[in-house]
Amino acid sequence: MVRSISLGKTGDKMSIAEKLREARLKKGLTQEALGLLSGLGRVYINHVEKGRYKNITIQTIQKLADALDVSTDELIESETSDKSGLPDKSLADMLSSFTSDFGEKLKKLEVVEIPVMGIIPAGNPAVEEESKLGTVFVTRDMIGGKIGRVYALQIGGESLSGDGIHYGDNVLVDPDAPIIDGKIYAVRLGNEVVARHVFKENGHIRLESSNGEFKRILAIDVEIMGRIISVVKNVKL
Repeated sequence: MVRSISLGKTGDKMSIAEKLREARLKKGLTQEALGLLSGLGRVYINHVEKGRYKNITIQTIQKLADALDVSTDELIESETSDKSGLPDKSLADMLSSFTSDFGEKLKKLEVVEIPVMGIIPAGNPAVEEESKLGTVFVTRDMIGGKIGRVYALQIGGESLSGDGIHYGDNVLVDPDAPIIDGKIYAVRLGNEVVARHVFKENGHIRLESSNGEFKRILAIDVEIMGRIISVVKNVKL
């Protein structure tokens, strides 16, 4: 497909025809001389400068720019910056931007090791028993780059099965996440812990399961340990 650019004039902007004539005169070239240098011929140059062609191909613009020893931008940038579909950045800038973006994407896919700090009931609250249960491997984007802050807990029940979180799954916990109604949090009630959906309600905290088999819990003295931000499934081989 051959791409072309309109030769028309928009508002107060110079058309390509006007720019071509101005650039030719600055170089002290006749239409015939420019026609020879570009290989396009005097008649073609004359017709372009008089606006007799509605469109001109990018390849032709390049030939004219080379013959005039100017950049293609000097002939088309103000006229076509919004219409030609040509990039505003140079190739070097685009490659640099691509490399930077690609590097950031690779960084997000970097695999990191997160400690599993214990088991948390997803059912009825139970006494907290904190013990390291090894590690899980996740990509950096799963923890928002918070290495050293996010930790994992192993789910010990089925009250969150409605969310696709089951017994034996590991969940990633962000201790810095703000409290948002309805999100799932690791919660401490006295010396007991549980994983539930959290809601603020008339000065209380309401804890809800997602499978309908466990009663809601209303509490005042609640410590939010962190929001569950992702699940690492327990894959049985």
